[in-house]
Amino acid sequence: MRSLPQRIATLNARLVQKPLLAVVRSPQILRRLFTLNAVLNARTPAGLTLTPLQLGPRRCTLCDTGQAQDHGTLLYIHGGAFVMGNLRGYRHLIAAIGKAAGLRAVFLNYRMAPEHPFPAALDDAEAAWRALSDNPDYGPLTLAGDSAGGNIALALLQRIIAKGLTLPAAVAVMSPVTDLRMKNPSLAANRRSDPLVSTRWGARGVAAYLAGTDPAQPDASPILGDFTGAPPVLIHADTTEVLFDDARLMTDHLSAQGVDVTFHAQTGLPHVWHMGVGRTPEADASVAEIGTFLASHTPPKAKRQYT
Repeated sequence: MRSLPQRIATLNARLVQKPLLAVVRSPQILRRLFTLNAVLNARTPAGLTLTPLQLGPRRCTLCDTGQAQDHGTLLYIHGGAFVMGNLRGYRHLIAAIGKAAGLRAVFLNYRMAPEHPFPAALDDAEAAWRALSDNPDYGPLTLAGDSAGGNIALALLQRIIAKGLTLPAAVAVMSPVTDLRMKNPSLAANRRSDPLVSTRWGARGVAAYLAGTDPAQPDASPILGDFTGAPPVLIHADTTEVLFDDARLMTDHLSAQGVDVTFHAQTGLPHVWHMGVGRTPEADASVAEIGTFLASHTPPKAKRQYT
C-alpha cells in the first residue's frame, strides 16, 4: 500500500491538478498555476542555494544544498508539456538528485512553446551541453529530464551521438514523452487511470511545440533516433500513466540498439511522482535510485586521477 502522504498527493493530482490541466488553455495561466502549486506543495530542501550560470545563450541555475560535488555535473531538463515549468517548481527536485548523486546540478532555463516552438528547446539544450563540455571542470557530465524534458533529453542524446559531441556518462529520464506522433495505446487505455495527465492538455502542448512540424523525426520523437553507442540509461514510469507506452517502447528501442537500459515501472503513482521528493517516501526512494544510478557511472574525481 502507498504511504499516506503519497495517497494525499495522488488524490490532489486527480481532483485538483488534472481537471485544471484539462480546462485551462492559456499557457500563461498554466505557468502561474504551476508556480502556485510549487509554493504550496514543493518542499524546499534545507540549505538550498541558487547560483546563476550562463550556458550558451541561456541563463541557467546551479541548485546546491552544500553536498560534495565530486561526481561531476548534471544537466536537468524540466517537463511541463513543452509550455510550462520553471526554477521555482523544479529546484527542490534538481537539488535532491544532485545531493543523492554527489553532482553539481544545473537547471536549464530553455525557451518554451508556444512563443518558441520546436526546435528551440532542443537547440538550447544542445548549446548548454556544448558549454558544459567546453569546461573540463564540469566533467564528467550526466543528463536527466522528466516528461517533455525527458523528450528533450533523449533527443539531445541522439544529437550528441550523431554530432560526435561529448557523451554523458549516464542518462536518467522520468515518465518521458518519446513519440510525438501520439499513437501509443496507453494514451487511450490509461486516460482514466492516469491520476495527473489530461490527454487534452498533453495534445495541446505537443501541438504548440511542433507548430506544424512533422513529428516523425528523431529530434521530435526520440523513439525514432539512433542511439548506438549511447551510455547507460535509466527510465522511470508508472503503469497507470498515459505515457507508459512511451517509456516502455523507448526502453525496447534502446535495448534493440545495444544500449544498457534499465526500466523501472511502478504502479499507482502519478506522472513524475518524483516531484514529491521531501514529502513522500515513494518520491524519496525513486530520487535515491536515480542518484545511485548516476553516481555509479561517474566515479569521484579523486579516484579517477589514479586510474
